[in-house]
Amino acid sequence: MNNMFKQIARGFVSNLKTIIQALVFSIVIWLFISIQIFPDISLHISDISVKCDPTPFMEEENLRIVSVDTSAVAIQIEGKRYAINSLTSEDFVASCDLSEVYGSGKFQVPINVETKGQDVECKIKTTSLYAEIDVVKIISREIEVEPNTLTLTIEEEMQIEGEVSVNPSTVIITGEEKLVNSISRAEAIAVYDGVLGQSAEIPARISYYGASGAVIVNPDIREDNSDFTLNVPVYKVKTLPVRVKFTGSTISYSGFNADDLDYTMSIDEITIGSPDSSIDNLDAIDIGEISLSALTLKEIQGGVSLPVDLPEGYKNISGNKMITVNFPEADNFGQLGFTVPSDNITVMNKPSNYDIRVLTNELTVNVVGYSDYIQGITSSDIYVTVNLLGTELSEGVKSVSAMFRLTGGNVKAWVTGEEYKVDILITSAEEAEEQALSESGS
Repeated sequence: MNNMFKQIARGFVSNLKTIIQALVFSIVIWLFISIQIFPDISLHISDISVKCDPTPFMEEENLRIVSVDTSAVAIQIEGKRYAINSLTSEDFVASCDLSEVYGSGKFQVPINVETKGQDVECKIKTTSLYAEIDVVKIISREIEVEPNTLTLTIEEEMQIEGEVSVNPSTVIITGEEKLVNSISRAEAIAVYDGVLGQSAEIPARISYYGASGAVIVNPDIREDNSDFTLNVPVYKVKTLPVRVKFTGSTISYSGFNADDLDYTMSIDEITIGSPDSSIDNLDAIDIGEISLSALTLKEIQGGVSLPVDLPEGYKNISGNKMITVNFPEADNFGQLGFTVPSDNITVMNKPSNYDIRVLTNELTVNVVGYSDYIQGITSSDIYVTVNLLGTELSEGVKSVSAMFRLTGGNVKAWVTGEEYKVDILITSAEEAEEQALSESGS
């Protein structure tokens, strides 16, 4: 038996070359027969990635594909066995045909499959491939940003007064048309953990709201700016009484006492705000002065309006820009004109090196006061004083201001009107003495 196996083995080894040649020849014949008898085969190719690139029209119109329901497709191909047997999904391109997409909405579009290379010999048998896509229009819109300070804690006795401004005051949002148009307003909400005790710029975050007031949170909303600040004016507020000050007439250095003038205010108090604690030192607001020399009968009867002027940095919270001073006893007042003779004109503080002579013979003045008082006085009760103290003098004629005084111990009137002037002649003392000697010698 062993001898038999040895003979067979020796025979196989000696004929190995012939056996191999026969095997190769058989394979070649099989391939030839396969090609001739079965020239084409069919293959299934799967997992071909689908591309959906927007067309130039879509890009120009800001149309964007937001979803595609098909990411890959499978096809059936035919071809020569030797040509297609090694093909995979990487040898094919699948793309959406978007030539009929001209607006936003949902579309069912054809999927075209092609081979990547020109040398791929195969026939794609699969047809009617489709994908459903969702297309939106991207728009930009500018919205005014409103301030929101409800999150702020304000120090006691302080409050926000005036307009809170936002910087920047607008925001440009970009996104899907339907989403962007659903936003009705935008707010810049203050972000501050401390207690605010003075005016300040506060960082803020942007928040969007729909028409119903609901907050809209969507990561697809893009903004041209994300850094917002609020300029918050904070003031210390106090309500104070209003006062007016009456000054003695600039043309009357004695006589009527301004404190005796009875008056009322159209507004007794106003509310003001201070950017600091300096308002604590105020117990009233003086809105101005009224000089008797400028107070006419017409103003007594109609009232005097004074503007409410506050120091820089203060805020008029009440909003009253003018306050009228009224005079309850206006019906008891009157105005008369008087002609003051030169004998009632006196010059004070004459310099020793000049001689002063009054050239004005008389002055016509207006006197305002209680009617029963001014009807009982005459021109001789009015005295004029020219005070040269501090006046620069030189030879010649000079007009100087005149002041008035009404005689009596209970004066109830004053001289009012324009600034009255008295003309004086100024000559040197030596020349005046020589002139007097000449006149006396003659």
